[in-house]
Amino acid sequence: KQISKIYFTAIIALAIAIPSVSLAAVNAGPMQDGAKKGAAQDIKGNLQTQKTEQTCTALVYRAEQIQNRLTKRISQLTQKRTSIESNIQARVEKRTTQRTERQASWEKNKQEVWDKLETKAQTDEQKAAVAKFIETVQTAVKTKNSAINSIITDLQATIRTRNNERKGQIDSQIAEYKNSIASITSQVSSDCQAGKNASEIREYYRTQMQQARDKFQNRERNTEEFKAGLESLRETKKVEMQEALETFKQTIENAKAELLKSFSTSTDSTETSEE
Repeated sequence: KQISKIYFTAIIALAIAIPSVSLAAVNAGPMQDGAKKGAAQDIKGNLQTQKTEQTCTALVYRAEQIQNRLTKRISQLTQKRTSIESNIQARVEKRTTQRTERQASWEKNKQEVWDKLETKAQTDEQKAAVAKFIETVQTAVKTKNSAINSIITDLQATIRTRNNERKGQIDSQIAEYKNSIASITSQVSSDCQAGKNASEIREYYRTQMQQARDKFQNRERNTEEFKAGLESLRETKKVEMQEALETFKQTIENAKAELLKSFSTSTDSTETSEE
């Protein structure tokens, strides 16, 4: 009986233990699957993080390269402007000097011409005609010089004003482009830190940079319009200058014709005309 009791107790204990062991074995399967799934998700997340980091590093580097090239272009532009302005100023000064010298030369030699004319005048009528001719010519020369100087001064001032306005526009466009690049770079860095998807960051960078680049490159069309405007201005001033010269020439021709009428001999007329 004692053995039977022990045996019976063992059977009951074994019966109780077997379901527990089976249940533990059944539960072990889902736990292992969950661990594998979690590990796979971790790997995928790490790969995505690495991809994002690589994308961000590449994009920020490219943006920095663009900024460096832009800074270099700004420096080259500044040097080019300085050179152009120096050349323009040199040409302006040279032409002004040449014009002043021509006018001064006429002023220096005119008295000799007047003396020759007055010597040829024999009668009071001829003397009066010479005096009138001298006065007409001197007035015409002053009027012509004044008109030419005014036209040239106005042309130079207008070109200078337009150049300054254009430089301001270009500087504004460059500053806007530079700020756009900085803003895009900052946003990319922010998106990278926020852990956004690499493809989204890359697409944002591409579209925004393209828009900024297109807007900046539109200045080329404005440059052509600017050059055309200056050329039109020069042509207008050229016409005004030609009109002033034609008026001067006509005034001189009329004065010479009046002077010739006062001399009775052809010899005197020819000599006066040549003078």
